[in-house]
Amino acid sequence: MIQAFVFIEAEPGRVQDLVKELAGMELASSVIKQVYALTGRWDLMALIESPDIPSLGD
Repeated sequence: MIQAFVFIEAEPGRVQDLVKELAGMELASSVIKQVYALTGRWDLMALIESPDIPSLGD
């Protein structure tokens, strides 16, 4: 199992909604395990779990 962090820029006022919407979401063959709100350049950081590196891009 591969884990990767993805940094996300969000529209103003959407950060808290996106934290709730993204957590647990299943993508093709990956799962968003956790989502964190950040300050600075990026608004969110998501921890994604995938079976292999090529699947991360799906």
